[in-house]
Amino acid sequence: MSYYEEAVDRIKNIDANLYIGISNKRYEEVRSRGEYEADSILIAEYYRRVGVFLQFISKQATSIYVGMDMLIGYKMDENEWDNFPVKFPNFKEIDIMLMKLFSIHYLRWCSLLDSGNLIALQFPDVYEPMIKLFERGGGQINTHHHELVGGFGAFSRSIDARRGNMKPFDISDHALKLIINEVEHAEAYLAEYKRGSRIEYTCIRCGSRLLIHSNLTDYGYQWYKIKCESEGCFDKNF
Repeated sequence: MSYYEEAVDRIKNIDANLYIGISNKRYEEVRSRGEYEADSILIAEYYRRVGVFLQFISKQATSIYVGMDMLIGYKMDENEWDNFPVKFPNFKEIDIMLMKLFSIHYLRWCSLLDSGNLIALQFPDVYEPMIKLFERGGGQINTHHHELVGGFGAFSRSIDARRGNMKPFDISDHALKLIINEVEHAEAYLAEYKRGSRIEYTCIRCGSRLLIHSNLTDYGYQWYKIKCESEGCFDKNF
């Protein structure tokens, strides 16, 4: 199977039911905190891969809207946008512009891979994190002012080449599931803590104790830090 044929299959198999009607819902009604944490890792890895690509082509930054194909001189056909939902009818009911845009650029990149483009062949998996995000139901993303926003929080709309200096993020199914489990575990611990229970929870990652620190903002808002005793391990605010 060619790169393009595989890309077509993956996009056709994105489940529209994961996205129908979600534009009218709050983020917390769509996905869990843990799922959004996993989504943020996928997006961070995409930014890192783009950063590596930018360094390779000696470009300082690019916009989230610009495809890798465009960065090396290829332009979109005028009818490409309108023809996309014809070829991928599952997208007729998905009203998320960025999902459509990323998918089009992914297809174009795979065409370059099949044609033997020497630059593309050095970065065959640059779009993998975003396509995986869409397959998992995390495609409820859009831009607001200068940021890419979603239930995960926000990323800059501009991707800097220095992102490529970061260590790779593990986006395997196992690693993403662990992120979700860790957050759900911490949420369960916090629920027990709020009920007055003094049961201690241990870190899923390393087995050390999890500690809860209660905090109050200047405006009287209560928040909690849940932190593993081990240095550099689980550390999240709730």
